[in-house]
Amino acid sequence: MYKEMEFLLGAVVYTLEAEQSGWLPEFSGRVMHGVFFRMLQAASQELASYVHEQMKMKPFTVSSLQGKKYKPVRGKIYVKQGDVFQWRVTGMHESILQAMLQTEPGDVLQVNSLPMQVKSLTADGEQNPWAGFLAENDLLGLSLGEENFSRLTIDFISPTAFRVDVVDYPMPLPWLVFPSLAEKWQQLDMPAEIDKAQVRELSEKVYIEHWSGRTKSVYLTPQRGVNTFTGTFSYNLSQLPVEERQVLLLLAQFGVFAGCGRMAGQGLGQMQVKYR
Repeated sequence: MYKEMEFLLGAVVYTLEAEQSGWLPEFSGRVMHGVFFRMLQAASQELASYVHEQMKMKPFTVSSLQGKKYKPVRGKIYVKQGDVFQWRVTGMHESILQAMLQTEPGDVLQVNSLPMQVKSLTADGEQNPWAGFLAENDLLGLSLGEENFSRLTIDFISPTAFRVDVVDYPMPLPWLVFPSLAEKWQQLDMPAEIDKAQVRELSEKVYIEHWSGRTKSVYLTPQRGVNTFTGTFSYNLSQLPVEERQVLLLLAQFGVFAGCGRMAGQGLGQMQVKYR
């Protein structure tokens, strides 16, 4: 349907500057979801409609705006003209990656009522550790070539939540984290077959060794709150054979782009990974 490109996964970090003063939600993930959809529409109305109407799992994530610390007032922050933000967008389809790169310095994005100018963008991981593009072989090679590791540490850098029955569960237990990533892998038709049920079985042998974190209610809209957590969690994989550890590492590396848990397309579930 769309022209193929070399890369399978990518992350672009945009630097945005407010062109005027005004109010924004304290957590801007849902707002930035709308900003990115308008970027997709500008790149290709056909692509935007296809993603919105036909794809259950959206092949992108957005972060909330990251900048200086603001003192919230009734769930909102007051942004001043000239304030600068970092905004990370990831793509998991070649057409999405192409659309991400069509926004250029000088373009103006409408963030609620505030116009923000794109001052710069980078897709180079050496310039910004949040950015970078991976080809299929790179993704698989990052994980399947590793043998001497038994601990996997995930830093959940944005609010994250899992749905358990009818509640938001604010704790990254292994049987929630890794099957969530496996489901995203399946839905996005990634290379190499990974079975969610088998990953759930593997996760039963994984335990949290160390952690630090906190819970927080995040409001995507004034009426819609989500019970979330942030923090750093170290998972012990020593009860698994090397091949099974590699599968979980592959999923974790994928999660750096796909996000973990609910509503990664609205700023939740951003994560970073280390292992040893």
